[in-house]
Amino acid sequence: MLKTIHSLPAHAPAAAFLRHAERHQIVDVKDPAAAELTAKGHADAEAFGRQIHGFDCVRLFHSPVKRCRQTAEAIARGIAATGVSSTEIVGPENALGIDYILDLKEAGRLTLLHGDHFVRLWFTGQIPANVVEAAEAIAARKVTHLVQRLQEPCAQGRRLDLHVSHDWNILILRELMVGVRHEDAGWLNFLDGVAFAPTADGLQAVYRTTTVTRPLPWSFASR
Repeated sequence: MLKTIHSLPAHAPAAAFLRHAERHQIVDVKDPAAAELTAKGHADAEAFGRQIHGFDCVRLFHSPVKRCRQTAEAIARGIAATGVSSTEIVGPENALGIDYILDLKEAGRLTLLHGDHFVRLWFTGQIPANVVEAAEAIAARKVTHLVQRLQEPCAQGRRLDLHVSHDWNILILRELMVGVRHEDAGWLNFLDGVAFAPTADGLQAVYRTTTVTRPLPWSFASR
């Protein structure tokens, strides 16, 4: 993720949707928000922040779920040691959360039943809409949030926006925007994600070695 962020065009602002740091195991699938960061997760997130460079200011947004706030706070502590002139934890954003899971109990049951294949069933419209919203609609809301924030003026110079979220959210963006499937690339690691930069042609989305640029508004056609 850090390598990808630092590879973005140096003349433009940048952003990334990244998964929170390592958490404790989810013991109750009906309450997935309860799991907080491990000690390693706190340390990894702070180390992540210490390695950020090339930006005059960094803003951190996070899901309302506590482990994402903990990750943002730890990254901010790391950034504080780098000399970045301005670091701000903006706070929780519903667009980074999991409110699109409409029936936590049933979604939990289905994930236990199908494992990682649940995501493929979901992305291909085989999970009832009263359990979880369609992936395309979720992606569109998240990109709207991302672009609105990217377009906000910055007086300090070059800005990086970090949006700390959850694996499902970033799997949506990784597949629907960059075309990378979890069956091919593997599940999303902690502190991994998709990076973005505005370009003359629209919006650039990057996951590791794969880059896609499209005009805005980004189209999420049904697959």
